[in-house]
This record gives sequence, C-alpha cells and structure tokens, in this order.
Amino acid sequence: DATQVVLMRQGTRTVLSMQNDFRGPLGDFAMVVPVPVVLKEADVKTLDKGVFDRIDALGSPRLVEYWEQDPCNQLVKNKEGDAAGRPVAPSAMRSADAKGTGGTVKIEAQFQVGEYKILILSATEAAGLEKWLNQNGYKIPAGAEPLLRPYVEAGQKFFVAKVDPQKVKFEDGRVALSPLRFHYDSEELTLPI
Repeated sequence: DATQVVLMRQGTRTVLSMQNDFRGPLGDFAMVVPVPVVLKEADVKTLDKGVFDRIDALGSPRLVEYWEQDPCNQLVKNKEGDAAGRPVAPSAMRSADAKGTGGTVKIEAQFQVGEYKILILSATEAAGLEKWLNQNGYKIPAGAEPLLRPYVEAGQKFFVAKVDPQKVKFEDGRVALSPLRFHYDSEELTLPI
C-alpha cells in the first residue's frame, strides 16, 4: 500500500531506510532502487519495524511556543548555506553518457539479508535492464524502460530486492516485511524515485 523512506546524510555518507507495506502474492514483490555504487552485504541490513514508529513520533506535529527574536539581529551569509545559514542541498543527479551499447546486464553482487534476496546490477542499456528483470521473474511495471534510462545513462547501479517466501514472518495473518537499510558514500545527494 505504501513505502516509507528515511534518508539521512552526513558528509558524503547517505543512509537510506525503506519500509514497504506490500499486499499480494510474495512472488510479485520486487524493489529496484538506483544506487551510485556497488553495495556489499555489510552495507545492507534489515531493521526492526519499531524504528519507523519512533521516527514517525519524532516528526509528528507538536505544540510549541516561540518567543520573538531580536529584530536587530543581522543575517550573516554562511559559505555553505543561504543568508539565514540554512544548508543548501546539492544539485540532483548529473547525467553521464552511457558506456557501451550492448544492453548487457551484469550481476555485480549477490547476497541474502533477512527475508530478501539481494542483487546489485549494472546495465549499459535501459531496455536491456527491463528485459533482464522481466526474464528473471521480477514483476516490474510494463514500460519501465524510460524510467530506468536516466539512471542507466548516469552509470548508476541497481539495488534489486526480492522476497524469499520461506523466510518471511507473519503478523495477524499478514506478511510482515522487514524494513531495509543500506548506506553508501557518494559526492551527490540523490533520492531515487
């Protein structure tokens, strides 16, 4: 029904946590997330669902009281921020020319974390990646090639997760998928959609 995402960034380290509320046959679940580097098994882990509950509580509205600030306070421009000193987000992902034209897909890494079978893929052509995913049992939406193209052209890798039905947990008769967290280092801050 929904995906919750928590993105944290410090320096060049990005930590992305995702919780999926999936209803349907487990064989239909697949997650494809562009990432800038080849992730290793140590970079990926499952989380307790309570982590998202705590983050939700931290971000929920609260009643606060504000006092008037000194109107004579001069704003000083911060070299890493705007005039108020707030940080300025780096630009979105830059495009790069695709390397090669063979449309090949390469499995860069393969491992299991919790109930997920994880692949890290690279591709030289978006149509080739879409075809590979479909041929290997990943039920992605029809016509995904235009959505994959900018990421392939930018040289991104693809974090692909599929559920191992024999390792899932059930809560109240429903499958309870563990949230996934992975991290990587990259100069660019991006939130893949």
